[in-house]
Amino acid sequence: MLYLVALLIPPLALLLAGKPFQAILSAIIWILAWVLSIVAGLGFIMWVILAVWAIMVVRDRNTRKMMEDMQRHP
Repeated sequence: MLYLVALLIPPLALLLAGKPFQAILSAIIWILAWVLSIVAGLGFIMWVILAVWAIMVVRDRNTRKMMEDMQRHP
């Protein structure tokens, strides 16, 4: 579910993954991407970069959570 949010709204996915500062930075870049998509059509490239960034953070969160669970229950 969080992966879908990362694709559609990357700043929200970063916030839900527990990365508030990255979410703020991502939101600023996301807004800039919307403006650039209106002006020059470059927003899609920035959106793809943000989506990949958010997916990597979500994947890292899931991996860390799994590792913590494995350490608790050997």
